Amino acid sequence: MEVMIAALILGMSVAATTAIMGTARANMLREQRRWQSEHLLANAVEFYLACGPDATPPDGLMPDGFGCSCEIYAVEELPEEALESIREWRLGEYHVTVFKAGGEVVAEQNVRKILKEEDMGYVSLGANSNWR
Repeated sequence: MEVMIAALILGMSVAATTAIMGTARANMLREQRRWQSEHLLANAVEFYLACGPDATPPDGLMPDGFGCSCEIYAVEELPEEALESIREWRLGEYHVTVFKAGGEVVAEQNVRKILKEEDMGYVSLGANSNWR
């Protein structure tokens, strides 16, 4: 009788441990994917802020099967007096997107930056490169 109770307790312990390990592994994989998409987005945002919205990303910025693009817009939801440029400078908004080869959006972010007014006259479609 004691052996059967011990075996039952051992079996329940193994089942509970297996369930805990499975949940932990699923959480780890989910967080790893989240970290990867945020890391790729941070790389793309830094690149476009440094090089401009129409720059072509260099090889190696995105892994195989991923691409990025950037569009730039003038920020319009400001008070009336803030919409006018100051010495040819305006508030612009970069919209950076990271996507998979099939076009599925992985991550996107908007970043505001003060830009020359002449740079606000266009909306760049960015570079849809890195398809290998």
